[in-house]
Amino acid sequence: MMSMLERVGLDPAIALAGEPDSVLECVIAASMKQIRQRCRACMTEDVCERWLAGDEHGDNDFCPNAKVFDALKVICSDDARLMG
Repeated sequence: MMSMLERVGLDPAIALAGEPDSVLECVIAASMKQIRQRCRACMTEDVCERWLAGDEHGDNDFCPNAKVFDALKVICSDDARLMG
C-alpha cells in the first residue's frame, strides 16, 4: 500500500498519521481506513505488483482504490490545506 501511495503521487506519511486534529485529517484518516480494507481484500494483487514494478503499463484503473487516491490527491494538495 505504501508503494502504491507513492506511485500515485501521495505522501505515504498520510498512512501513518496519528489522531486527526482537523476535518481534513479526519477525512484522510477515514479514507486510509477504507484503502487498507480494500487493499487487504484486493483481487488484482498480481497486476498491482507488476504495475508497481513498472512491468504493467497504463493507469491504475485495476485498483479498487484508484478513485479514492484521486480524491486524496485533490484534498491533500497545498490549495486544499490552505482552505482547510
